[in-house]
Amino acid sequence: MRVFLSGMPKAELHLHLEGSLSPETIAAIAKRNGLDYFTTAEEVERSLADRPPGLMGFLKHHFKSQEVMQSRQDFYDATYGLAAKLKENNVVYADLFFDPQAHTSRGISFSDMFGGLDAGRRDAEAELGIEINLIMCIQRERSVDSAFEMLDQAAPFRDRIIGLGMDSGPEYGNPPVKFRQVYARAREEGYYLTGHHDVDVRDSVEHIWQSLEIIGMDRIDHGLNAVDDPRLVTELARRDMCLTGSPVKRTTDPAPQDVDRIKKLDEAGVCVSLNTDDPEEFESGYLTNMLILFQQASGYSEADMTRLMLNAFNALWLGDVEKRAYFAQLREYAGANGVAWADVTRQ
Repeated sequence: MRVFLSGMPKAELHLHLEGSLSPETIAAIAKRNGLDYFTTAEEVERSLADRPPGLMGFLKHHFKSQEVMQSRQDFYDATYGLAAKLKENNVVYADLFFDPQAHTSRGISFSDMFGGLDAGRRDAEAELGIEINLIMCIQRERSVDSAFEMLDQAAPFRDRIIGLGMDSGPEYGNPPVKFRQVYARAREEGYYLTGHHDVDVRDSVEHIWQSLEIIGMDRIDHGLNAVDDPRLVTELARRDMCLTGSPVKRTTDPAPQDVDRIKKLDEAGVCVSLNTDDPEEFESGYLTNMLILFQQASGYSEADMTRLMLNAFNALWLGDVEKRAYFAQLREYAGANGVAWADVTRQ
């Protein structure tokens, strides 16, 4: 199973640039920028280990580590370094989240930030063979005006940004409808739409309904509390709406989080994919290791694990020809390893 999961061609749909900085990368960039914190990998690792539980404890470290990035070169190094890790995990496609407001609010120009990020992913595609598309995220705790300002700043680079998302927190008190007008404009401008619906946040189910019925999102990030509402489960399956599950594991967790929820949604016919979220900030790490941990906890077969990966490829924001090419890679791999495609697709 380990060999099978390691060699499988993979897609990542829920991956944050700012959560993918290794301790070594953070320390190197911090030294280059003359900072007086996070100058050693060990200091970064201690900060990770000492995080309080919950979203806000996670974000305290996350915000501090992302602030080491200050120049175009920093964003290039972060993006290309992440792509190299993806290559090691046989990831052939990734949608990559980035948070412009976290950087422009520190005085970094959108063009410098985006220039480094975009150059890094383009070089990675040319040199490593990994296709990476970019999703720009609203930080939900900030104002609606700030989100509109971000859209204005992104306008010169519109053709290189595939989607608009929403992350950060706290989530309660900042529901999707807060940014209804921002999403409406983004839709008019041709962006695909998604947004975070973190697990076990107050009103999470209501937020998912808002995203479906009012915002009209194309994917739902996390969203696993949908399992608590049978009517919502039915609607997600009817729409073939993909949830980008992230069964991460902290050092204090006995197993990856939310395995039972993912299994229930999968059994109900909902499209669920497995993603690493912030691979350098969780023990679960990058996608191969996460898949192994999830399989061990779920007891899923090779066909089951292939089906979850097929869900990810099905949910790509690409044209039919490009998607079929990825389907063919996965199907060929499954067949070469004795996995019947009918078992994968449950036909």
